[in-house]
Amino acid sequence: MTTRLSTAAATVFLCGALLTHCTGGQESKAAEEQAPKKNGIPQATTAPPATPQIDPKATLKSISPAIPIYAGARYRDDLTRRDSVMIRNQYGPNAEVYTLATDDSFPQVYHYYTTYLAQFRAFPAQSPYPAPQTWRTLEVQLNQAMQDPFIPGDMLKPGDKQITLQVAETEAEPKTVIRYVITPQPIATSELKAPKPAPAPNAFDRE
Repeated sequence: MTTRLSTAAATVFLCGALLTHCTGGQESKAAEEQAPKKNGIPQATTAPPATPQIDPKATLKSISPAIPIYAGARYRDDLTRRDSVMIRNQYGPNAEVYTLATDDSFPQVYHYYTTYLAQFRAFPAQSPYPAPQTWRTLEVQLNQAMQDPFIPGDMLKPGDKQITLQVAETEAEPKTVIRYVITPQPIATSELKAPKPAPAPNAFDRE
């Protein structure tokens, strides 16, 4: 009888030792078990870099605070990207362009720029309003036009980056497109010229 009890006790002890060895000396609980990791593609934890905001007004003012900017115009990134191809083909690969647009009429925008530039003796006298015609454009090389002001103040230095202003009337919305073309060298000779028409109408994509 004693032998049977000893054998039973030894069996219980052996089973307990095996269970303790398998669980590392701790009881196993279903809640502590971890689900197997999925072999999926790890998700990116960082957000993609934000596209830098373009501020053409700050860029132009950094060249010269005297550069006129029509208050009612807003920068259009889509028009700028579209115009960049045309401008680089026309003025070279180093040319930059910033395109602004406004729903104000071409005569309003024309009046602002010609009135502002009239304070410079180098800008030939212009009618404050454009001649009535079906398609109206204006192009001014600001470095050459903004010289010798009647009122002492800032003027655009001839040796700085060259800024060409282009204003064009459209047949739809927006009504008027304003371009600032920036080139490292003068687009034409230093001889002062009257404002000339911008490129042919078909060069401006109409809205």
